[in-house]
Amino acid sequence: MGRFLFSLEKVWQHRQRLVDLHSREVARADRRMADLARDLVALDTSIHRQEQTLATGEGHTLKARDLLAGYAWLEHLRRQRETLDQVMMQAARERDELRTRLTESWRDLEVLTRLRDKQEDDWKREEIRRERREMDEIGQVQAFGRGQANNSA
Repeated sequence: MGRFLFSLEKVWQHRQRLVDLHSREVARADRRMADLARDLVALDTSIHRQEQTLATGEGHTLKARDLLAGYAWLEHLRRQRETLDQVMMQAARERDELRTRLTESWRDLEVLTRLRDKQEDDWKREEIRRERREMDEIGQVQAFGRGQANNSA
């Protein structure tokens, strides 16, 4: 029995590589989102601490210059928070685009895989038919040979 060769094997391999590539890209985007989320939590913690420091004075009287510096720092942290929110929203959009590409590449690969499986099944059925035909021909030749031997005896 021969070996099955898918007519679109190179295309199927290319699609498989695309699925792998897109999977890695989505994983990187997920890691980036997780990193940004950690940064966001850390920034929120810093903002909360700064607000608490300014509200309570931490047991001592704050001078006007310290209050101004504290509020300036708090405003800086809040601007960082806004910037990080924008970066996170952009990263989420990019991750969604990557997931869409991954889904599309999976669909393309799935279509080719189904076609590959169908062609392989058709090939196997044809191989079985061919082998049976060959076996029938061998049986006919042997039967003809026996018939010839019986006629000459």
